Amino acid sequence: MSRYDFFNLQAAGASAYNTPLMKSLLPDQWVSFLSSRLKSQISIENAERAQTWAMALVGMTALGLALKGIAELSGLPPIFAVKVQFVALFHAVMIFGFYLPAFLQKGEKIQARLLGVRDKTSLTLIGLTLSFYALVMFMVSQQAAAQAGELKISGYFAFIAAANFGVSVFYLGLCVFLAFGFLFVPALLIKAADKTGKLPHVLFSVHAALFFLTGAAYGEVAPIGSPRFFEHFLIAAEFWIFILASVFFIARLLGESQVPPLATLEFEVTAGKLERHEDILARFRDVLIRRRLSFWINRLSHMVAARAHEIAGYTHEAVKYVDRDKPTEIDLVQVEGRYKKADSLQRSFEREGQRFQLCLTFFDFNEAERERIEKLRDQFSRELRNTKLELASVRKRLDDKLVAIKNSQVTLLASEIPPAKPAELPLSN
Repeated sequence: MSRYDFFNLQAAGASAYNTPLMKSLLPDQWVSFLSSRLKSQISIENAERAQTWAMALVGMTALGLALKGIAELSGLPPIFAVKVQFVALFHAVMIFGFYLPAFLQKGEKIQARLLGVRDKTSLTLIGLTLSFYALVMFMVSQQAAAQAGELKISGYFAFIAAANFGVSVFYLGLCVFLAFGFLFVPALLIKAADKTGKLPHVLFSVHAALFFLTGAAYGEVAPIGSPRFFEHFLIAAEFWIFILASVFFIARLLGESQVPPLATLEFEVTAGKLERHEDILARFRDVLIRRRLSFWINRLSHMVAARAHEIAGYTHEAVKYVDRDKPTEIDLVQVEGRYKKADSLQRSFEREGQRFQLCLTFFDFNEAERERIEKLRDQFSRELRNTKLELASVRKRLDDKLVAIKNSQVTLLASEIPPAKPAELPLSN
């Protein structure tokens, strides 16, 4: 069996277990396949590790050269020109490094793949890194806008500087909004994402326009194509090389090695601990799932089951008090307390489900991980639906019981009130 056939079989999932191709696979072939896969994985990870540290070296070298170039500049106008070039290159980076790849590979999550966003840990660290550089961009554009007024440059340049400052404010505010929404109100992010479908196209157009307009405005500081232009461009480009290298270094540094689980699987198959094809293939698919992501999936799965069980416990206690023949006021208070607690847990449960949906939009999954994620998504949806129906049923029974108690009390009071005596008329003379 060729390696190409094996990967077709692995991609087919559990439905491929009973195929003739699967039954023809011998244990010795599994051992040889796992050995070759382990060797290739070691070579790949060694090459990626070398690229990561080479990238770090290039970034640190670029930062040193940029700082040296800044130190050699004298006076405010040259430093101001470097800041203008830095802002112009920001638009180029956003166009060719973020928006254009997303448009060319729509639905492929190319940004998540480039940045290595595969689990919650990588999402947090990459988000903090991008937020820090958004703050740097905000400070540089703010200084450029302020220094444009000090140097008494034309109104056109001041307008472009103000527009660049507005874009930096937008991205910094977007980082704060995403962090706040993800932590506290994930439903707000979901609604915002549904209503801003054309926002990437608008931002792409804004970056493209400001890239050319900022470049044209730079001509007031130094002629485009002159030696000073290339000197300022080189310093600004070196800063951006350091920024991109640091982001990709963090993304690569968060990658997980698949060598240990592959080696463990190869040892178990060689030692005869795993002999059935279904067991070996299932274990191989588990190896393809990254460890941090697997831990996150398992933790969420246990949380979903525990939260649904906790909500069911409170609703069952509420039903127990409601179903009594003559519940006292203390029983009714207990019922309301149990229901409010279950309702609070349900709201928290819904926020967890919304946060889970947001994570799925940011993470990059392979085929095996996507299969596990789909199972967890179904579990979330099923438990949320069941707890909602259970809470609605308890609320209805509680309201019906309260109405029945109220009607019985009104009838009892009406029976206890004595009928009014007729008034006696005075005798006439």
